[in-house]
Amino acid sequence: MDPLMTTTAAIDKPTRIWAISLAVLCVGIVAYGVIYSKNTTSDLAFLFGYNLPIGLVIWGIFQVAVGRKQGTKKGGLSFMAIFAALIGGSLVGYSQQRSAATQAVTEIQQSYSSITSAANDAQGMPQRIEGNLDATPKTKGEFGEMERFMKIFMNKMAAQRNDYLLEIDAIGWENILDPSRVSQDRTLIESKMMIQKAKDIVHKYKTQTYTLLANARNDINSLNISESSRADMLRGFDKGMTNSRSQIDTMWDLEGKTISEFENIFVLLSARKDAWAVQNGQILFADQSDLDAFTSYVTAIQELTAKQQAIQKRSIETVNNNFNRLK
Repeated sequence: MDPLMTTTAAIDKPTRIWAISLAVLCVGIVAYGVIYSKNTTSDLAFLFGYNLPIGLVIWGIFQVAVGRKQGTKKGGLSFMAIFAALIGGSLVGYSQQRSAATQAVTEIQQSYSSITSAANDAQGMPQRIEGNLDATPKTKGEFGEMERFMKIFMNKMAAQRNDYLLEIDAIGWENILDPSRVSQDRTLIESKMMIQKAKDIVHKYKTQTYTLLANARNDINSLNISESSRADMLRGFDKGMTNSRSQIDTMWDLEGKTISEFENIFVLLSARKDAWAVQNGQILFADQSDLDAFTSYVTAIQELTAKQQAIQKRSIETVNNNFNRLK
């Protein structure tokens, strides 16, 4: 055998081992990013800073194991290859995370839309929501956990709302101003009892709303997600609660004020019991000032209902805009 060929082969063998090992390592780094990365940013400045110390550690191990005798030039080349693989894996991981996040947000938005569209009838009045959302996530991994959590939470909110409407309906609230009912309640004791029951129901479910939200925060702590994701989710939840608390209070306050306006009507009817009568399916007043007062209370009820509907509409628009920005 030619001595020159023998020497070349002896020199090339360590180089080939080095090159093959480096290639396998870089492929492994990228594959890890594809499979396991939870990176949620494409900011190169952040990725450079984040991956630099990791790259130095991996490169140091690689140099000790394979590259000790390959010289400075190859040492620099191996570091650049490892660092590039880390950046590439992070970007691929970001792309996959972004795709999973978009899918999860889309699923949650569709579920939200199905609930909000079923919450009111054709006239915009509240009605019970039939059925439950399928909480099985369509997304995998952490975003799947978040998707499942949100669907379960929406089911709980819908169930609580249904229970509220059932209790209100059970006391006959829908017919509280029905002239035929009022005509049979000349002492108005039944009407006053209905008013008090309605107040108690509003107080009960306002309290339960905040209990449900507090429990939701606790549920986030039990999700099978990383600590960083949990911290981000809790931070977002708390921020959302800060923005939503006043709106929730306003909605329940409007519900309470509506009941108070009904109470005003029955205070009027009770105080002027000999100055009104039910005829031809209507409550008729002998005095114009009594009629004006009655009309003002009914108008106030209609305005309070319109305010509730406007808040609900704005809320739905805001939530959907937020969903769209996340996608």
